[in-house]
Amino acid sequence: MIKRNSYKTTALASVMALTVWFVGCEKAPIPEQSGVVAKVGSFEISDKHFTNHLKRYYLRTGQAANLNEDFRLAVINSRIERYSIVEYARDNGWSNDADARYNRSLTERKVYMEAYQQYFIHNRVEITDDDMREVFRRFNTTLRASHLYASNRKEADSLYTLLQNGASFDDLAKKVFRNSTMASNGGDMGYFTLDEMDIAFEERAFSMNLGEISQPVKTSQGYSIIKLTDIITTPIVTEYQFAQRRNAILPVARDQKYELAVRNDISRVTSEAIWNDAIIVDLWRITQEYFSDYTRFTPELVEIPLPVNESMRGIEIARIGGFSFTVNDFLVEAYFTPTERRRTATTFYAFEEQLKGFVYRKYALGLIHNYRGIDQEFIDGSIEETFYGYLFDRFEREIDTRVSVSDEQVRRIYDSDPEMFSKPLMLNMAEIVVSDEETAKNVYQTLKSGANFNATLSRYGLETESKANNGELGMLPVSEFGMMAPVLGSIRKGEVAGPFQIAKGYHIVLKCLERTEPRAQTFEEAASDVRQFLYFTERRNLRDALISDLRTRYNATIDMQRLNSLSFEL
Repeated sequence: MIKRNSYKTTALASVMALTVWFVGCEKAPIPEQSGVVAKVGSFEISDKHFTNHLKRYYLRTGQAANLNEDFRLAVINSRIERYSIVEYARDNGWSNDADARYNRSLTERKVYMEAYQQYFIHNRVEITDDDMREVFRRFNTTLRASHLYASNRKEADSLYTLLQNGASFDDLAKKVFRNSTMASNGGDMGYFTLDEMDIAFEERAFSMNLGEISQPVKTSQGYSIIKLTDIITTPIVTEYQFAQRRNAILPVARDQKYELAVRNDISRVTSEAIWNDAIIVDLWRITQEYFSDYTRFTPELVEIPLPVNESMRGIEIARIGGFSFTVNDFLVEAYFTPTERRRTATTFYAFEEQLKGFVYRKYALGLIHNYRGIDQEFIDGSIEETFYGYLFDRFEREIDTRVSVSDEQVRRIYDSDPEMFSKPLMLNMAEIVVSDEETAKNVYQTLKSGANFNATLSRYGLETESKANNGELGMLPVSEFGMMAPVLGSIRKGEVAGPFQIAKGYHIVLKCLERTEPRAQTFEEAASDVRQFLYFTERRNLRDALISDLRTRYNATIDMQRLNSLSFEL
């Protein structure tokens, strides 16, 4: 339901420490060459590359950076590390073996599908003033709804027919939900607002009247029949408030229209297709009989190894105008679909939906590959950079295989400093989350005066995941509470703390339900913690040493004068 940030706060230094390698880099001057700020191996990092990466960091974290020399070095070193690893991967043959070729093909398909969405869908979407006003209305509205879930349209239509014939929504919920809570509460989804539900679910719910029951709505998980049970709106919403939030509303409105447009495009293409139902049934039977082959990952192949004879390969499954999708295409498209996705084809309807996805992807890729207006240089660059991510992940997996921790090491480290592995202070806190500071102060004073916690939570608390559990968070080490930890370190059972602002629009007040003091652990109790500590320590040291060696091996150099002279606006 309500989504909010973790208690843990992340300072700029922490983020950079996780993503950037701060080792000394040879600061030898690079021969004068316009636009190059650093080199490593065969890679040149241009001024534009550096500034674009810095801007992406800013957009990703929302943090305005202090553009001093240390920060600039951190950013450029993150690029040098990445390309050093790419050179290492190439030298080890990781960029051209069977697994790499498979992943590169996946990367190419991903990038071209994104290009298709950009050129054929997103560029045709217009964001109107009415769109932004609707997003603003939803921002100031909270809904509560129940739903009946079905995995396919046939089941959903059957449920809807039962409702039209007088069946009880609650009784049907007991039949369709395996989850005991959803079955007993009539499929209640709780309260939600803008951008907290599947976009199709949200789109339909916000267009309904109180008490109304929708026809089946296709979502990313299946189908939902929605029953709107409550509407809460902000009493006064002014034109001035809309104008103030207009810039923040625009990207939300755009992203929602983009996602809806993509789903509409999928629906359009698959509904326009002429389907060969008989061959679909035949393929379904084959995939179920040879399900292990259908779901196996074999990078050395070029298609799914199902026992399909040559005469069957050319049979058409679907046709859209001049576009034809055959059994042979099915074998290839299934192969380039992650195994986890293939494993979901356990019913005919799930298989049918999967097949529609294959057809749509093949259709879209055909259009974008023949589109003359494409920026091929940008596409090629995106493919390369995305594929480098695969090599980077493979490098990390390689590091994992080199780390080993013996039982003797675990015992020795524990014996050297048992207190290091003491059980930390543990707290079980209950929270009340509200949207503004004034309400938070009121909640704090109310609790301090002795008011019942659950009654206060019910009256003031937003609909968070914890509210369903009376605000209880469970036993957590005090360190998990981030910037609140110093205050909570001395809190006693029954005491109240706060209010704390944990994110924009989210303030919390906490009550201590239980406190467990820190204590020493026996070796048996601490062994798993010691092993984990040793593993990550060894891994970090091994990785640091290898990266340092790679920077030297591939002659990493930075033009410090150029780096510090670059000026730009975030």
